[in-house]
Amino acid sequence: MNKKAQGLSVQTIILIILGIVVLVVLIVGFTMGWGNIKDWIIPSNNVNAIVDQCNIACGTGQKYDYCFAPKELKSEDEKLEGVTCYSLAEKRSIYGIGACPAVDCGILDAKTLAEDSCDDKDEGTELWYLDGVSVNKIVCGEEASE
Repeated sequence: MNKKAQGLSVQTIILIILGIVVLVVLIVGFTMGWGNIKDWIIPSNNVNAIVDQCNIACGTGQKYDYCFAPKELKSEDEKLEGVTCYSLAEKRSIYGIGACPAVDCGILDAKTLAEDSCDDKDEGTELWYLDGVSVNKIVCGEEASE
């Protein structure tokens, strides 16, 4: 006997799977709350990721990544933009980022940065300083600073 059967097309199978996924998301959203789903997609806290990045940069001696690479830290209490591992270690040790003896950043404190800091430096020399939780730069011989 020859029996012929109609199989499901690939498109139909994909639509069924998508329908099940949407149904599961709706059930979870209504039962657990939509805020929990948002945290799965866009985490509201990235402190652990920043700490891991800083530990890796320190452990491998990556001066730029530890001292100057700007990061955006989001915690439950605050959101800090343009911070670096160095500035977090100096000003916000609460997040668990420690000083890195393997990397010498050469960053001045804003209090010690004086107007005459560029007097003995060549024009175009960059001086980095810590202002609050941000690392900023001035270029000797220029009026504007970053």
